Amino acid sequence: MKPNWRTSLATLWQDDRSTMWRLMVVGALGIALVAWGSWGGGAAKGTEPPSTAAVAGGSGLGAQEARLDRVVAGVVAAIPGSGAVHVAVSLAAGSETEFASHRTSQRVLAPQVQGVVVVASGASSPAVRQEITTAVETLLQVSAYQVLVLPDL
Repeated sequence: MKPNWRTSLATLWQDDRSTMWRLMVVGALGIALVAWGSWGGGAAKGTEPPSTAAVAGGSGLGAQEARLDRVVAGVVAAIPGSGAVHVAVSLAAGSETEFASHRTSQRVLAPQVQGVVVVASGASSPAVRQEITTAVETLLQVSAYQVLVLPDL
């Protein structure tokens, strides 16, 4: 006949009460820790990893867009025949930082470009417009439909 769990527990309780008390305390502590963690008590407020802006050296999405505007404008202005250039980059999301754990490795992901508008005085020429589009596509790793090149009138 199989021993009943109640009889086994009663036998253990009578034979080794100190072990039973330890098991009950450890079990209660485990349940309390699980409950505390599920209510958000696991991490104190304000202890998140540093923001992307702090890692990237900007102050948010607008700062990242402005930095990309300057970089793209510098590259496009170097294209022969482009003339005066104005650039607006729109980001769907800024760069992000992934942390593997609290103290180990981190990885900064590139911002997600939603679209780019380039206004250039030389863009009335189809050849220059195509060169500008290709340069922006290559520089920001975006598709042609995300790039609009307009002539400055």
